[in-house]
Parts: sequence; structure tokens; C-alpha cells
Amino acid sequence: MTCELLWAQLRDRLQEEVAAFPGIAGVCLQDLRADNRIALNADEVFPVASTIKIPVLLTLLHRAERQDGIGLAERVAITEDMHTPGSGVLAYLTGPVELSVQDIAQLMIMASDNTATNLCIDWAGLAETNALMQELGLPNTQLRRKMQDYQAVQHDQENVSTPAEGVKLMQALCDGHPSRSVADLCLSMLMKPNRGPIERALPPDVRVANKPGGMPRVRCDLGIVWLHRHPFALAVMTKFGRERPYEQDQRVTSMARLAYDYMALMEQTNLYGQGLPTLI
Repeated sequence: MTCELLWAQLRDRLQEEVAAFPGIAGVCLQDLRADNRIALNADEVFPVASTIKIPVLLTLLHRAERQDGIGLAERVAITEDMHTPGSGVLAYLTGPVELSVQDIAQLMIMASDNTATNLCIDWAGLAETNALMQELGLPNTQLRRKMQDYQAVQHDQENVSTPAEGVKLMQALCDGHPSRSVADLCLSMLMKPNRGPIERALPPDVRVANKPGGMPRVRCDLGIVWLHRHPFALAVMTKFGRERPYEQDQRVTSMARLAYDYMALMEQTNLYGQGLPTLI
């Protein structure tokens, strides 16, 4: 006995959302405890904005564990020449600021801080980040530029991935790659609040590890929703958006909420669709 009809229904409803998106959208959803998967434009390459910070974080942690780079406990003074405008807080603080490398990396994830991100890219390394993604079987997940590099944007040097590879990356973390300790630390840092579309789609008591991203005409989010029986990885990516940023965010949130509603339904029922006792 399976939930094949329910999965087919969810696929059809997500397909409607993807088709209705004013631009191009892609979705990949994977039940991490089963073979059930939905892939819609999942192999299409998308610019991923701040979601590329997950590979940067993972590479930084991996290099720190191997003692092949800067240590996470090392303290760094943030000086004015390091400031990068845009999202975040570090570029707008006054007075001397000194933080550990791990705290700077956490600001990259929680506050999507561009100053923190560009420092982390220096420490992780573009070539090293892309090499790790290749090692994990993610050839289309590529870090090509720093944050706010407008000249690179004009020359199509985008940071990119696909919904399918985004989900594969989250599966790799769940499976303990590139190492169990690095994967666990990476996931714990991604679980800090960020109010991205996936997080906004969930009830407040549901745990999520995710990193959203947004640029003009681009919105995306990638993460794991930690249900007890049916934890799932979800990637939603968009480009060529023709609506205002808030409206694009709402559409990504709507897709994430639809995915959660069906996964929560399967979480709360048996294979026949009978509701389960709440003590599970």
C-alpha cells in the first residue's frame, strides 16, 4: 500500500503553481525516508543568489576540519575596507568589531550578511568550493563571483545551481558528507531563524534548516523540513520574475506551504489515509 495517488495530486498542484509563475520556476521535493520525489524543471540551471552561501559554508567548515584553512575559533577584526553593501549588518556598524570566524559564517547564513559572505568566500575559496561540489556530485552548483560584483553579473558570471542538485546537497548533509561532524555543524547553523519562504510556510514548532536567496527577478529557497516520519528536502528556484519582489516571495512561500501541507498529511496518517494518534 502506498500514497501514490496523494503524491500524484501534490505533483499536479505544484505543476500548476510552477506553470502559473510569471517567469520560470523549478521545484524539487524529496522524502528523505522514502523514494518519493517530485521534480519540475528540476535540472534547469538557476541563479541562486544567497542560497549559494550553503556551499560556501560547507566548504569553509570542511577546510577548517581538515586544518586546510582558517580556524573557526580564530578572531577577525572587521575593518572598513572589508565592508560590502547590501544585506546584513556588519557594513553598518560603528566602532571596532571583532568576531570569530564561526560567528561571521553564522551572520552569512542568518542575516545573509554580504560582508561576512565575501570574507567566507575568501576563506573557503572559489576553486575549493567548486571542487567540493564536484566531489559531492553537483557539477551545476558553481560559485563564480562574490556578493555585489555587478561587473560579474553583467558578464553572466552567476552563482548557479539546479533544484535537483539543491536537494542532492541537502541529502548529502543528512547522510554525513563530506564528514558527519561537518555536516551536523552545517545543518545546525542552517537551522537558525532566517524567515525565508520555507520557514514562513511552516507552523512555528516545525524545525527547518534552510537558506533563502533573492535578487532582482530571482527568488529561491533550499532546505530540509524535519518531520518525524517524513522529513523532506525542498528546493524552489525562480528566474525571469515579472512581479515585484514581495509577490515573488509569496509565490515561493505558496509552493513551500503546499509541499508542507501534503507532507504533514502523510506524516499524520497511515498508508490507508487513516489519521494516526497524536502521541507518535
